[in-house]
Amino acid sequence: MNSQTSEPKNILNGLGWWNVYFIIKIALFLKGDISFHAIENFAFISFLLLPISFKWLKITRFFISIPIGLWLLYFDSYLPPLDRLWSQIGQLMQFELSYLIELAGRFVSLTTLLTIFTLSAAYYLLNKYIRVTVLVLISLIYISVPQSIITTPNIGNTPSLLAQQQTTDQNGKEKQPLQISDVNDDVLNDFKNNFFADEAKRVTNFNNNTQSDAPFDLLFLSICSVAWDDIKLVGLQNHPIFDDFDIMFDNFNSATSYSGPAVIRLLRANCGQEEHSQLFDDAASNQCYLFENLANLGFQENLLMNHDGVFDSFLSLIKKDGKIETNLMPQEGLTPYQKGFDGASIFRDKDVLDRWWQERIENDSGQVVALYNTISLHDGNRIINNNASTSLISYKRRLNNLLDDLYSFFNELKVSERNIVVVLVPEHGAGIRGDKMQISGMREIPAPSITHVPVGLKVFGKNIERAGKTVHITAPSSYLAVSSLISNILDQNIYELATFDPEKLVINLPETSVVAENSGTTVMDINNKHYISLDGNTWSEYPTN
Repeated sequence: MNSQTSEPKNILNGLGWWNVYFIIKIALFLKGDISFHAIENFAFISFLLLPISFKWLKITRFFISIPIGLWLLYFDSYLPPLDRLWSQIGQLMQFELSYLIELAGRFVSLTTLLTIFTLSAAYYLLNKYIRVTVLVLISLIYISVPQSIITTPNIGNTPSLLAQQQTTDQNGKEKQPLQISDVNDDVLNDFKNNFFADEAKRVTNFNNNTQSDAPFDLLFLSICSVAWDDIKLVGLQNHPIFDDFDIMFDNFNSATSYSGPAVIRLLRANCGQEEHSQLFDDAASNQCYLFENLANLGFQENLLMNHDGVFDSFLSLIKKDGKIETNLMPQEGLTPYQKGFDGASIFRDKDVLDRWWQERIENDSGQVVALYNTISLHDGNRIINNNASTSLISYKRRLNNLLDDLYSFFNELKVSERNIVVVLVPEHGAGIRGDKMQISGMREIPAPSITHVPVGLKVFGKNIERAGKTVHITAPSSYLAVSSLISNILDQNIYELATFDPEKLVINLPETSVVAENSGTTVMDINNKHYISLDGNTWSEYPTN
């Protein structure tokens, strides 16, 4: 007779290879990379440990458990809800296969696979001598207790935080700051509602009498996928072009992390910040449209891009909702420099700008306001005939090339001695660093590292020089400050004088609290802490690395 007794086929047999799954979760939680939803996880464990006698039921449970486990891991992560990602499936289907593989590699890296292999081997060896399931369950109970006692998914009634909402009235005079003594869902919702109500009252009015007093062109450089965080991460913050600007906004908020909405906000810069949903309807007033108002002053519109604008209907979107009436400058004869994430051709920035400038010199009639949009830095792009394995690896080279191109173009403008004001206004950052809520390159959420972009203005001309050094605007700013700055340049008629003082140009520029939105997502800066809402009602502090 065999002395060994048969073991009950329940918890003593344990979680089996699912122990590796939960060990990985414990490690990620202790690193702070994920949260842990105790009820959902222990319900899953109960399902896995439920005694089942029939083999076919065990097989069925195995196949059911895999998608449940994957969903639960995603649910425990700080990544955006799956419905947000699913809403982008149409765009994902337009990506090239190589880019989709690259994106998959960011979710599951080689290091991750090696870690899973090592843990699996360790479990296989240790399980022969100890009850791994018991240790895993004890660890899960340990990490779940403080979770249920100390923290909850939203901020609840976190006390003792003072915040200020800087606003101005219709005349640009500063109003008394909004005082917040407690931070909770209701207070943050009131803050957001008050912010948009105040923004709806703000407007930049161009003086119609300046029509004959504007002997210069305007060029807006709209750059996709560059923020201060990206620039610093790849070590290009000391590029000489940043010292070339006369005015720099050090705390500029792009208010979104997607291209179409960002350019629409620029083209509606004469009015205060609109809610995301309002961007795709007519503005409250024609006074909001920057280019239309400049056209009324005698500026002719130009539109140039280094791409075709087909993806996501970008070109038609900005023309319709930004009210640009002119056609895109022809691109025939330009040599492709990059291949886009969707396979489309992307041209070198210097080539496109040089073509426009040459045509501008040859057709010297009246003032021009031009918008240049470039996607040279967009995630997924590849430089043609370059051996960089991924778009992330090539980002530094692509950014350096772009900055070099702009710097070289600036030197051409200086040599030409023609009067032109250039404004650099990036759309949003690339999110190269990534964070707990988004993998590298993901921009579903307008995180502060993505919306904090470098904005600057440079004045060119034969008989005009700057008095003093570059002026840095440290107050929180957004697009209304750009239109106000243009208005100041028009009003002060700077080209009538031999010098201009940038300090005088930035007087009374409006400040704008840091509020950023995408569809269904809002991020706000309250006293140097960022809060996020994914449903429009409940808030949590944005998780930092």
